[in-house]
Amino acid sequence: MVAIGRDGVRRIGFNAPGEPGLELEVVSRPELCRRGGEAGLGEPHRTEFHQLMMVDAGQTWHEVDFVEYRLGPGAILWVRPGQVQRFGPPVDGELVLFTQVVPASSTSSSELALLLGDSSGGSVWHPRGPLFAGVREIARQLRVEAGCSAPSADEVRRYLLSALLLRIGRLDTAVPAPADPDGIAARFAAEVERDFAHTHRVADYADRLGYSVRTLSRASTAATGHSAREVVEARVTLEAKQLLAYTDLAAAAIGRRLGFSEPTNFGKFFLRRTGLTPGQFRRSLTR
Repeated sequence: MVAIGRDGVRRIGFNAPGEPGLELEVVSRPELCRRGGEAGLGEPHRTEFHQLMMVDAGQTWHEVDFVEYRLGPGAILWVRPGQVQRFGPPVDGELVLFTQVVPASSTSSSELALLLGDSSGGSVWHPRGPLFAGVREIARQLRVEAGCSAPSADEVRRYLLSALLLRIGRLDTAVPAPADPDGIAARFAAEVERDFAHTHRVADYADRLGYSVRTLSRASTAATGHSAREVVEARVTLEAKQLLAYTDLAAAAIGRRLGFSEPTNFGKFFLRRTGLTPGQFRRSLTR
């Protein structure tokens, strides 16, 4: 399903399969092109589902929330729901598309929740041969199971998808695994994604989740390296950039949409976060 969102950016919904259960699909890049057209993939758009892209051959770029990633053989890119993306030139590879995942076991639930709730992505990995081959093998098995209608198929898909995400999440061994054993940071990230346009106060999120501000900030810093306030402000800043880039809305209207009572407050916030006024940022995109 393709629609135009209120921000003027195309939104692509998941084409839900006929069978109930986990919404999952594995497609090649040519298959995706035949659906939406190569030109359409090159235009800014949001998806309402997770997208894992694995490159087997060729060179390309992929833009996610104003960051351009260079991708070659063995690259893996994770684009999350709501992020604005543009595809570069076509390459050989496969994409795993899914709307949600139910962890295959309770022991992996907190790590999976944090991976799924990380809206800061365009995460990209360049694993070496054997590591990439392991990820690709799981994806190939998922492709087989995606079209299976056996009673056990949905459970198998959930296990395989959980394994795929956990395998990808630990690829970067130079970076310590995120610490969120109680799932606080993941729940906080989900609340911010849901309500960042209405409240920027960490205290509001803490009250809603039943934690103190101090507990919330500690959990956020441990899991993401960023304080709770930084997480909220980063999400507001990203949305402001997207609205300035992809709509003709006046800065004052964008500020109101993002919860600022006065245009000057939005202008000061954006200048502090980016070093540019909203007008300067918008003009910089046309150079």
